[in-house]
Amino acid sequence: MRLPSVSVFAAIALTTLAETTPDPSDTKNSSQAIVADGIEGDDAAKLLESIQANSTDSCQTACASLLGEFGAAKVAGSEDPDYKAAIDGFWSQQQREPVPRCIFRPETAQEVANVVRVSQANKCRFAFRSGGHAQFAGSSSADGGITVLFERMAGITLSEDKKIASIGPGALWSDIYGSLAEHNLAVVGGRVADIGIGGLVTGGGISYFSNQRGWACDNVASYEVVLADGRIVIATPDSEYSDLYWALRGGGNNVGIVTQFNLETFAHGPLMYGGDRVFTNESFSAAIDAFVDVAKNIDKDPKVAQFLSFAIDTRNGMRLAVAELQYSEPKTDAAIFDGWNKVPAVVDNTKINSLVNLTLALAAPSPRGMRQSYWTVSVKFTDREIIDRLADITFEFGDKLSHIPGMVPAQTIQVVTDPQLKNMEKNGGNALGLSASDGPFLVLLQSFAWMNAEDDELVLKTAADMVAQIKKMSKDMGADHDFLYMNYASQFQDVVASYGESAKKLRDIARKYDPEGVFQTLQPGYHKLNEPESQELPVWDRVKAFFNEKFA
Repeated sequence: MRLPSVSVFAAIALTTLAETTPDPSDTKNSSQAIVADGIEGDDAAKLLESIQANSTDSCQTACASLLGEFGAAKVAGSEDPDYKAAIDGFWSQQQREPVPRCIFRPETAQEVANVVRVSQANKCRFAFRSGGHAQFAGSSSADGGITVLFERMAGITLSEDKKIASIGPGALWSDIYGSLAEHNLAVVGGRVADIGIGGLVTGGGISYFSNQRGWACDNVASYEVVLADGRIVIATPDSEYSDLYWALRGGGNNVGIVTQFNLETFAHGPLMYGGDRVFTNESFSAAIDAFVDVAKNIDKDPKVAQFLSFAIDTRNGMRLAVAELQYSEPKTDAAIFDGWNKVPAVVDNTKINSLVNLTLALAAPSPRGMRQSYWTVSVKFTDREIIDRLADITFEFGDKLSHIPGMVPAQTIQVVTDPQLKNMEKNGGNALGLSASDGPFLVLLQSFAWMNAEDDELVLKTAADMVAQIKKMSKDMGADHDFLYMNYASQFQDVVASYGESAKKLRDIARKYDPEGVFQTLQPGYHKLNEPESQELPVWDRVKAFFNEKFA
């Protein structure tokens, strides 16, 4: 997709910048702004040079504009110590590979609007990072452009009646839950401590509480949003921006930049029940039976949450099943877990615990700095045989990668239940394209972690082949389902296309609020609103095209 032509708004933005910021080509003015920020002499000159080094491109101009307007406290060039720290803050190794022209740390929605204007005026690409937990390069990092970190917009405040938690886009789930626990409250949110609110909620957001309340995106009272033209608006289900509100419930970063999430709270005590249990091969059948039993009885006790993973310990070739079990009350003997309690586990970490500690425990097996690839498939939940087959496929393809240093291949299985789908209908529904008639179905995550870039092609080819095998199996069994969960999808999967009729509505809303396609072209990272003609290549052909371009 080509870059948009210069618009009337771009011309206005250029004029506005000329009136309100130092001339970006004027080193003296930019240096004066840095000095005013507390950096003097040679240090000021070096900081400016680190942004301007070896280039006269538009992003140099954009970064110099930001530096002149906001100073070194908020803008970092490549020679600044804060720059490297920012890059190292990404979870996956691939996300650390792009080299932004500068790093910007805004503190207000208006400053976010300013960076969008500056980027448009200079046709400089940008990306926003909430928690930095996306796995593929460019998801929330802008190579040669402006990477915007939301870490200084991480506030958590309660409304006077404590029914709404207003949360900045840089907040992490462990911090959110910890803050709300002081008031015996919680929100529907993520399950991993160091994931940010931004990507999780706008991508959908499966939660420990989803069987009771739906996904995270279904429990947002309103969004504060920066639009492509720089306006800051509040999107609610009953306002003039109700279509924008709908689009943000699963539409990703395609229609605006959310600068505040106003989430509905609910009463939640300091403790609940949860943890993982690990099973070896001889217990797989019983573990699958227990998983199916809980899934079929969710209506009787929606306080439960579970997922089941199959993985290979590549150090010794051992095949494992890992169950994550949660109950939203501090109760160890909930009847719905009777089946699980009969399955012998080699490791059992389930216990009464806090919500914060459960998210920390789930983050521990996913260390920062590894190479990562996520893929997803959905399958209709017809019977237990499907899960047996999924386990077999996991081990078949995992064995092909077992020689790769650091490799951790796994497949995680979750049920999208009837109660979850019913809760998605609240406040006008969400953008995911799902309905009650879709359920129940399985959302699958194929995850791969490894150490070295030299193994990328083999890993991605194997992953693509694994996805193709699962799709073939599901079609052969009459269990195929189109839905792709954005937060689990690879860069080679067409997420928005999987939303069916909702995809067209999303594109229409995006064109309404962003007619120049700013969030499609200048913010190209993550899952975009691709038109149908761009979706013709099979997944493996997209992988091959990626490597052909990368190594051309």
